[in-house]
Amino acid sequence: MSIYIGDGELIVGNQASRPRSAPIFPEFSYDWIENELQTLATRPADCFEITDEQQLCLKEVFAYWKGRTTKEHTLALMPTEVRGAQSSLAFLLSSISCGIGHIAPDYQRVLKHGLRSILHDARQKLAESAVSAPVKMPFYEAIIISAEAGIAFAQRFHRLALQLSDRTRDAQRKAELLRIAEICSHVPEYPARDLYEALQSFWFVHLIIQIESNGHSISPGRFDQYMAEFYERDSQAGILTQEQARELLECLWVKFNEINKIRDKITSQGFGGYPMFQNLVLGGQRIDGADATNALSYLCLDVATKLRLPQPSLSVRLHNHSPTPFQRQAVTLAKIGTGMPSFFNDDILLPLLVEMGCDLDDARNYAPVGCIEVQPPGKTQGYYPGGFLNLAKCLELALNVDHDPSNQSSVSSASDSFQAILTRFEAQVARFIPLMVKADNIIEQVQARIAPSPFLSILVDDCLAKGESVEGGGARYNFTAINGVGLANVADALAAIRKLVYEEKRISQTELLNALRVNFEGKEHLRQLLLNRAPKYGNDDDYVDMLAREVSQIFCKEVLKHTNARGGSFKPGYQTVSMHALFAGSVGATPDGRKREMLLADGGVSPAQGRDKHGPTAVIKSVAKLDHHLAHNGTLLNVKFTPSAVAGDAGTENVLALIQTFFQRGGAAHSIQRRQRRYLARRAGSSGELCGPCYQGGRV
Repeated sequence: MSIYIGDGELIVGNQASRPRSAPIFPEFSYDWIENELQTLATRPADCFEITDEQQLCLKEVFAYWKGRTTKEHTLALMPTEVRGAQSSLAFLLSSISCGIGHIAPDYQRVLKHGLRSILHDARQKLAESAVSAPVKMPFYEAIIISAEAGIAFAQRFHRLALQLSDRTRDAQRKAELLRIAEICSHVPEYPARDLYEALQSFWFVHLIIQIESNGHSISPGRFDQYMAEFYERDSQAGILTQEQARELLECLWVKFNEINKIRDKITSQGFGGYPMFQNLVLGGQRIDGADATNALSYLCLDVATKLRLPQPSLSVRLHNHSPTPFQRQAVTLAKIGTGMPSFFNDDILLPLLVEMGCDLDDARNYAPVGCIEVQPPGKTQGYYPGGFLNLAKCLELALNVDHDPSNQSSVSSASDSFQAILTRFEAQVARFIPLMVKADNIIEQVQARIAPSPFLSILVDDCLAKGESVEGGGARYNFTAINGVGLANVADALAAIRKLVYEEKRISQTELLNALRVNFEGKEHLRQLLLNRAPKYGNDDDYVDMLAREVSQIFCKEVLKHTNARGGSFKPGYQTVSMHALFAGSVGATPDGRKREMLLADGGVSPAQGRDKHGPTAVIKSVAKLDHHLAHNGTLLNVKFTPSAVAGDAGTENVLALIQTFFQRGGAAHSIQRRQRRYLARRAGSSGELCGPCYQGGRV
């Protein structure tokens, strides 16, 4: 592949021929690219320019891959009912057309030991397997090839930096290029000797993972922990000032934003904004339970505050003994409105991770990956491949007794009771979740067989010991996540049905179903009744909040019944990315008063847009009533403030108090984001952040 060193760069390494370009991975899929080549530059979301020459080249490449891709192998095994459910957007699978993601690798392994040490271990394992387990030999051979390639990749930049240093007349730039050449000749092959080498070694490793596969959410994890010793040692030795360290970090932050990925038209609407979800977390606890905040934690917050870039997706971990200055600085950054950082509650998440089967030491070392998912870094393959269940579609089918109004013109007769509707909703969830599980397990098995990631497997325990890739179950902890979308719409709809149809009898069952069928055309009075005369989730009203809790339990308990192909478990969660927009078009009018063209509720456990009328404390109380301990993959809440509401020192203290109160009531994550021009959105949930990365790239 082509490489380059940009003008003024101090951290080097590229994924594509230009920043913000996206490489193509035809081994996973190519058909959608071939079909969309002419519209990539003009499609509604995440546009890409492509030349005529590139199109001709790609068509030749695609001809080779016909019949060989992971997608084609997967679809050949996929049951018809799975295809039908996905095409109707009852659910969306995440990884049919792409590779592994949602992982925090063990970067420290390379920083401390270097790839040369890993090569030694792999060669030893290869020799042992030749005698005891020949079937594992290809895995170790792949590890060796990949590690050697990583070393060769860095050496190419060593040579390029020397060439550029010979050409430049700028003395300062010449010195910088010579230093880059020296560093690239040493890392990642050998252990890093200072912070500069550690940052460059980290970037090479992070970059190669992105080049190896086209997954996303490759997350740096506890960056301030594994980089701290280099920073402290250099500072104490007087070889690096704080300003020099800040400049290196700023250069790395810029590099994070060069990474990009191309998705098909439908998925780009579900993941709008060119997101890569490279989640970097600061603070938290050490393995011994003491506070882990250090000088580098504050410096990273400074860099993020100054640059205001959409990547990395910055997060902070808080606990009862987190330093108040650290919390205030994090809130100050959040008030800017970039959507970062997200705040994670150690006091809730550590017990939850232990309950999920993680050792206490591993739980204390957790890191968020992607959006709201938390996992022990360097030991877990979590979210992948996963998917999103359209809960609003489940309710629509329950109301229409298995007839999909999106495809059928007739509406079935009204049900006999409210409980019958709830029972049928539960049946729809129980219908689709096993289909998603079956599909996810097929995806996992196919990718483990024909598209494993040997370089990534170097950085995850216990792949090397087991002789198995991360796709094949080599990680110590193996999870697969399924997320629910539209919880608030379902809760509000059920509350409206129970109150207005069955209790007050202000609307007949037939009248409601007919109004939904015609998208409330000529029925605006009825729609206003549904909107304004029934309780709405997010206002601390038990009438509807307990329905939200019941709906959430139905979804979570069904997901938790299932195991994945890697010997691990499925995890339920609530996040939407942009799925609330994508799914909206597949669901007709709903009994909460939403018309067909309107979005579903965003943020997982957020109230539907505009329906929380009693302020953020009421929202927090409603959300706290959900059974968050069942949502192992996390929950996400969005709440919006005007900038004036959080202005000044008083605003900082008010936001911090709100976060602390939410955490005390059982919440586990929280963040603030400016949405559009005039609003800050505070986002909270049981384990993560969302939406900040979704608004990057200049296009929404």
